[in-house]
Amino acid sequence: MRRNIFPFLLVVVVAACLSAPRSDAAQLKKIRLAFSALAYANPPFWIAHDLKLFEKYGLESEIVYVGGARPIQAMLGGSIDVSQVGGAAAVAAAAQGAEISIVGTVFSRLTFAIHVSPQIKQIGDLKGKVLAAGTVGGNSYFAGLVFAKHFGWSANRDIGIVAAGGSPEVLAGLLQGKYQAGVLSPPSSTTAAKMGYREIFDLAALDFPFPVISVVSTRRYIDGNPDVILNILRATSEAIYLYKTRPELTIPVVARFMRVSKDDPALLQSQQTVGQLLNQNLQPSLEGIRFVLDFLSEKQPALKAKNPADFVDVRFLRKLEEEGFFKKFTGK
Repeated sequence: MRRNIFPFLLVVVVAACLSAPRSDAAQLKKIRLAFSALAYANPPFWIAHDLKLFEKYGLESEIVYVGGARPIQAMLGGSIDVSQVGGAAAVAAAAQGAEISIVGTVFSRLTFAIHVSPQIKQIGDLKGKVLAAGTVGGNSYFAGLVFAKHFGWSANRDIGIVAAGGSPEVLAGLLQGKYQAGVLSPPSSTTAAKMGYREIFDLAALDFPFPVISVVSTRRYIDGNPDVILNILRATSEAIYLYKTRPELTIPVVARFMRVSKDDPALLQSQQTVGQLLNQNLQPSLEGIRFVLDFLSEKQPALKAKNPADFVDVRFLRKLEEEGFFKKFTGK
């Protein structure tokens, strides 16, 4: 009589399953990420997290909002590994001795616009007036400086540039009549236009390269986790590609982080404008870093001699370029 071997086989199968290697999900490298602004130029980390692109490249991501330049302190303190943060803030911190580097730049265009009160009819009317911008050293503030430079004006001599806070605070100051002009970005710029404070100049038209939003980490973390940095950049670049080409997938993600309705018209408008300007190959702007250093050198003359290349670590982007990673998205 033949023995029933099914129970024996079942035991073997169960034992094999119990002794099998852990799944890929269990082997993901945990990373703690931050983003520094709720703005329409910030979606790459959001998309890479929500659509599991970080997971695709072997990473288990935790993502948090840490406003302004505070992610830099968080990274130096070890509570955050890598952040999407203003490049100007990163350069300023590194110039002060912080051991951090820019490993890629997500957005390299100053897409702010200058909005003015109804009595300002043309740009020349702003001479001698006050332009409100963000905090000193922030992207909005630098946008104000670039605007002044473009028209050959000296900041705080030909036109006053004051730090008023973020776009909502700038808008509030405009509405209260405290300022004649303000540096704004969506959605505050959309609100300003609706209320009669029209756009008089679009800084994006200048095509001035600037490290607006950069991927930054400490040198210690970068050197200790080179594969993680590579995979963060891979996921970030792919997220940019999806944002540009698959709005039906990515706009809901942006809506969730921006805390607006999925039907908000600003979402599609931003995807079609700001989104198309995102930096697919993540290459940092040395010219923009030079501009930041020149500004800082007014109070720290020694920074004038600094090499902008010292503030970036492009070995990872170079490796991705060599392996043809970016060509998958550009087709070139």
